[in-house]
Amino acid sequence: MTTENASPAEGCIVANTLSALRIQLRLSDGEPHALRAALASAARIVTEIQIGRGTPAHLDKLSMLTPELASAMPAVAEMLTAALNEQRAEWLRHVTDYVCSAGLCTEARPVPCQAACPANIDIPSILAHIAHGQYNDALSVLLLDTPLPNSCGFVCPAPCEDACVQKNVSSAVVIKPMKSVAARCGGGYTLPDCDPPTGKKVAIVGSGPAGLTAAYYLVQKGHHVEIFDERSEPGGIMRYGIPNYRLPAEVLQAEVDRITALGVTIHTNTPIAKVTDLNERGFDASFLATGLQNSRRLGIPGDDQRFVLGGMDFLRNVRNGKNPRVGPHVIVIGGGNVAIDVAMTAFRQGATKVEIWYRRTRADMPASEHEITMALDEGVQLIEQWTPTRVLPGNLIEFSRTKTAADAATAQPVTVHADQIIAGIGQDADLSYLGNSAIELRWGNIVTDPITLMTAEPGIFSGGDIAHGGSTVVAAIGSAKRAAESIHAYLTGSEMDHAALRPQRRDRVPVVTVGAKARTAPQRPHVPEMAPVIRINSHAPIQYDFCEEVARVEAGRCLRCDLCIGCGLCELACIEVGTEALRMIATKDGRMVFDGFMRPAELCIGCGACAAVCPSGAITVETIGKERLTAITGTVVRRQPLLSCAVCDEPFVTATQYEAMCARLGTDPGVAPVCPSCLRQKASGAAFHVGH
Repeated sequence: MTTENASPAEGCIVANTLSALRIQLRLSDGEPHALRAALASAARIVTEIQIGRGTPAHLDKLSMLTPELASAMPAVAEMLTAALNEQRAEWLRHVTDYVCSAGLCTEARPVPCQAACPANIDIPSILAHIAHGQYNDALSVLLLDTPLPNSCGFVCPAPCEDACVQKNVSSAVVIKPMKSVAARCGGGYTLPDCDPPTGKKVAIVGSGPAGLTAAYYLVQKGHHVEIFDERSEPGGIMRYGIPNYRLPAEVLQAEVDRITALGVTIHTNTPIAKVTDLNERGFDASFLATGLQNSRRLGIPGDDQRFVLGGMDFLRNVRNGKNPRVGPHVIVIGGGNVAIDVAMTAFRQGATKVEIWYRRTRADMPASEHEITMALDEGVQLIEQWTPTRVLPGNLIEFSRTKTAADAATAQPVTVHADQIIAGIGQDADLSYLGNSAIELRWGNIVTDPITLMTAEPGIFSGGDIAHGGSTVVAAIGSAKRAAESIHAYLTGSEMDHAALRPQRRDRVPVVTVGAKARTAPQRPHVPEMAPVIRINSHAPIQYDFCEEVARVEAGRCLRCDLCIGCGLCELACIEVGTEALRMIATKDGRMVFDGFMRPAELCIGCGACAAVCPSGAITVETIGKERLTAITGTVVRRQPLLSCAVCDEPFVTATQYEAMCARLGTDPGVAPVCPSCLRQKASGAAFHVGH
C-alpha cells in the first residue's frame, strides 16, 4: 500500500508517529476490517501515550502489532519499528516521566477559542451558560477575565471565531456578540469582592482599555489605584478613536462607572508632565498605558498641506463634538481598522465619494474582514496596489503602482484630485512625559520586560499599544491583566502567579441537549445591523441587539472543546470494533473534530467502546429503561431499543450490536440473545432455563 510523508523529521517522535498512522488510516478506508483494526489499535496506543496515559506496557503492545501490520503494510510496520527502536529513550520519557522533549504531548492543550483570545476568556463556559439561558452566569464568567465585556461585544475582531473548530466542519460559532448578550441580559453587573487594603498606591497613566483593566484587577487585590488622563472623558481609544456607531458611548461609560464603583479614582483633564514625578507624589508603582493617540503622517513630500489630515485627529475631533466637515471627495490612505473607521466616518461628515487607496490587496489588509465588508457595503471604494508618492498643491496626490502588482512594469503614475486626503496608516505616541527617565524606547514603543512588563525604571510598568504597538482592545486587556499580576507581585514582594495568566476553565457547565442536525449546521445567524443606505447619514450604532433566543440556539452549536479534548480515541476504538460509526478530521493544530453527527445516527450500535476509551467523559453510552442512548457532548446521536435476555428477560443489547456480535462469532442471529450474567451462570453449572 502507498505511504505518505506524514510529518517533518523535527518535532516529537510520538506525535510524528501518530500523524503517520492516521494518514495510513485515511488511505486504508474501505480496506478489510482486520487491517484497519490493526492500524487503529496502533494509533489508539500512540494516542494514549501522547495524552499522558501511556505505560511501558503500551510500548510492548505496539511492538506486538508490527508483525500483524507487516504482511499487508510492510512500510508502516518498518516505520513503526524504526520509531520505537531509534528513539526509545523519548518513548520511555513519555510513558514513565510523562514528559515530551518537544513540549507537544502529555499536557492538556487549551481550548482553541480560549487560547486565541488575548484575554483568555473562557468562551465554552460562556456559550454553555447562554445556551441554557443562564445569562447572569455567563456574565459572571466573563467578568473574571475582562472588565469590558459589552465593549468587547461591539469592537472585538473575534480571533476566537477564527480558531473555532466548527470552521473545520461547518461554520464558526458566532461568539463576538455573545458578550453583549450576557451583559445586556445578565441582570446587571455585580461588583467583585476586594481584598483588604494593602496600603500600596498605584498610579495609572491613561484610561484606555489597558489602564482601565489594570485598575480593575489591582483594586481587587487591595491596592489604592488612581488613573490620570489628559482628556476630558475616560476611555482612551475606545472613546476617542473608535466611532460611536461601532461602540456607543453609553456602553463604554456603563463599564467605566463599574470600575470607579470599585474604588478606582479617575482624574480627567490631568496630564502627567513627568512620569518620575509620580514617585514623589507617594505612588509605590506606576503603569503607563497612554496608547498611540497621535496620527502618523504619510511621510511623503507635501504631506504637511492643509487638506491632508491625520486619521486619529479626524476621528478624535468627531468624537469631541467638533463636527469637522469633509468632502465631497475624500481619499483615505491605509488598510487597517483606523483607515476603515476614517472612511466610514467621512460619509457621516459630509463626503459623497470615499476611496481607500491601499498599497497591497484586500486579502492583505490588516483590518477585520467584517469591518471591510461594512465599509464596502456603505459605498467606500477600495483601490488596490497603489502607493502615494507625493502630495501636490491644488488638492492633488500622486500614486505609483505597487511593485507587486501584475502590471507594475508598465503602469504609469496617476494624479488624483480630492477635497481631503486622510492618513490612516498608523499611530504614534506622545512620549514627552517620559522626560529624562531611564525608560528605553524601540520603534516608538516603550521597552518592557516580556514577562513582568516592567520598564528600565524600577516600579514603572507599561502595557497595551504604547508597549506592544497598535493592536486591539482585547489585546490591551490581556496585556493589562499580566501587568496587574506583575505589579501586585512587585508591591507585595511575592512571585508572579503565572498559572493565573494562562487560560483557565472558569466554570463547569452541564451539556446542552442539541439535535444532531443542528449541532453542525452549516449556516450561522447574522447579527442584525442597520441598513447601509440609512446608517451612512448617522452616528447611531450600526449593530442591533443580538436576539437572546437566537443566541441560545447558536450557543448550542458550540462543540464544547472544554469537554471533548479532541484526542480521537473514540474514533479509533470504533474502527477497532468494526462499526466505523465515528469519523473525525484533524484541524491544523492536530486536534480531532467530529465530521458531523449524522453518521453515528445511522451506524452506531451502542456497544460503548467509544465511551470506554474517552478520557474526559465527553461521550456517554447509557441504558435508560429499555433504550440505549449514545451521546456526544450533549447531542444524542442514536437512541436504540434493547433486546431482552432470553433467560432473565432483562434488556441488555441493541439489535445492531447483537447482529455485529453474531457476525463476528459466526453464530446465528436468529437465536434469542442471552445476557453475559446468565451465560456465566450456565458456565458455572448453575440452574439455567431459557425462558422464551
